[in-house]
Amino acid sequence: MNILRKSFICLVLSLLLPALATPAFAQGFKWWQMERFQKALTLTPEQVARIEGIYQTTEPLLRAQKKAVDKYEERLSKTITDPKSDEPMVVQAIDRLEAARSEVSRTRNLMLFRIRRVLSDDQNQKMREMHEHDRSQRQNNGSRDRNDNGKSPSKTPGGDDNHPECQ
Repeated sequence: MNILRKSFICLVLSLLLPALATPAFAQGFKWWQMERFQKALTLTPEQVARIEGIYQTTEPLLRAQKKAVDKYEERLSKTITDPKSDEPMVVQAIDRLEAARSEVSRTRNLMLFRIRRVLSDDQNQKMREMHEHDRSQRQNNGSRDRNDNGKSPSKTPGGDDNHPECQ
């Protein structure tokens, strides 16, 4: 029974860790306020203002929803480690956590959809190209930056080597 419980905990943690590693908010930075993006996408001041308005309207809801996810993650952890918990209690805690994550995802995706609607077709295409270029650079740097023991060297906390404007 103890081995089964440990296996279940490992399974749940393996499902939780990828979700914890991904950012909840947009692309993690206000790209529309950066000169690089404004020039490459030829954003107008009106577009920048509209995108900022969408972000400012959505951001408080995303923060509240992220706080709920954190709360449900903590509850799930406690439920899993509580020897008095039974399987239905764990299932209920998982369902609540996943529902909260779904709310964050829906809100974030709606925000991104609304932002994309502010951009023209050409601007959206250019944004996709920039995103692919940046992702390709990150992948190339990631494989090149591995040291002899297969680990990535430490990076500046909070910094993004491929987006110096984000540091």
